[in-house]
Amino acid sequence: MKYFATKLSTLNEKMKLGLVINNRSILLTYTKNGVFAVRDKCPHMGSPLSSGTLIDGIITCKFHGLPISVETGEVTNIQKAEFLKLDKYSLNITTYKTIIEDDSVYIEL
Repeated sequence: MKYFATKLSTLNEKMKLGLVINNRSILLTYTKNGVFAVRDKCPHMGSPLSSGTLIDGIITCKFHGLPISVETGEVTNIQKAEFLKLDKYSLNITTYKTIIEDDSVYIEL
């Protein structure tokens, strides 16, 4: 089922938004490669990724510096993940399909 998330013009201006849709915390981002949605929860300690820094499609957790691709949901620095003692099951986060219709962004859950 698809849910309205925001206007594309709003996302383009802000570049990232933390949202709650259907009781799920979601980070919605706008990058040079498109609009992406991932779970807004760092796999390390559950901190909100929406408070982190987004550069070139990589969101870096504000609290412990874990970098994650918003396009794939994968941790992009394995050494950092090992330092933070993440297990192999915590090396990615859930991604969600985004749909653009006119100036509206929807997330499929």
